[in-house]
Amino acid sequence: MASALYSEDLTCSICLTFFTDPVTLPCGHSFCRGCVTAALSAQELCPQCRTAVPTEGRSLPTSHILKSLSEKAKDEERRKTEQSQQKIQVAELCPEHDEKLKLFCVTDQQLACIICRDGEKHEGHRFKPIKEAAAALRQELEKWTENLCGDVSATESLADSQREEITKTKAKS
Repeated sequence: MASALYSEDLTCSICLTFFTDPVTLPCGHSFCRGCVTAALSAQELCPQCRTAVPTEGRSLPTSHILKSLSEKAKDEERRKTEQSQQKIQVAELCPEHDEKLKLFCVTDQQLACIICRDGEKHEGHRFKPIKEAAAALRQELEKWTENLCGDVSATESLADSQREEITKTKAKS
């Protein structure tokens, strides 16, 4: 919850990730210690507002509040990633039999488990392994994409000739 609402505030504007050992410059902007050290070695200006950073400001203390908040946000993001991976694994299971979906019913155009294949619902249907079905559908999709690209270029060509015709007609009138 907090990471979604405040993730932008807990992100280093140099490396674009959650803060690691965050420090705050005298101008008020915060960065990871490693990021700001590298930036200040090139120029003695704040990477965000371009305010001069005095050389005594190079020994910046860690911002413990930002560090704590960014660690909590990292933990929450990790937890959300784990939950979404678990949902994907659950989605790979048959809702009726809790078996892994390994087959594709060509007749019904849907995924099925081995138990579904042998049931009455799919009696007499054709099945393929998921990878084989995906490869065939991918090839079909690629053909459609090629045809679509050809259609788009033909349409653009027609549109160009129409524009030329309109220009000629306007010139004549």
